[in-house]
Amino acid sequence: MADQNLPWLVFPPAVDLANTVILTPAGDRDLLESEDQLEGWIAAERDRIAGVEAASGRLAEVRDLRQSVRELLHARARSKRPPDEARRRINAISASAPIRTLLTPDGRVVEEAASGDPYALFEATVARSAIELADRDDERLCVCGAPSCGMLYLREHPRQVWCSQACGNRARVARHAARHRSRATGSE
Repeated sequence: MADQNLPWLVFPPAVDLANTVILTPAGDRDLLESEDQLEGWIAAERDRIAGVEAASGRLAEVRDLRQSVRELLHARARSKRPPDEARRRINAISASAPIRTLLTPDGRVVEEAASGDPYALFEATVARSAIELADRDDERLCVCGAPSCGMLYLREHPRQVWCSQACGNRARVARHAARHRSRATGSE
């Protein structure tokens, strides 16, 4: 279930982290500018991202991770090659917490990161999420086309161009207003 203050936190970990920068008419707005904002994001993601609690007090490191994730995902969403530096960094983070496959007492196979460092687990979880999403064979990752949005989202069907119904409505209203202004200025 999405947090009421951060309702778009419904995507894979890498997208949720990348979307902590939002587009506004005045420019990008960073939702992780302070430790308090980071704590709010951690609280919202607590049951969704492994090791997220370890990000507490590490604002600069989380923002650095986010930058690499954003570069990688935005390149993928625009069908561009992944930037080398971001790709290398994300690969190194993923490799820092190897995955081990285990058999549970009830006979289920589970995978978990083999790391004693909770922050490395968090970083690796986000990095692996970004790697999966950056796969060029997956066409679902997109950037919302609505005015003042620009958030990443996963398409549910091939013709989807907005991350939510609210963005679709805002885009249609903006398009209608532009046509109305165009007619008004054209008739004067």
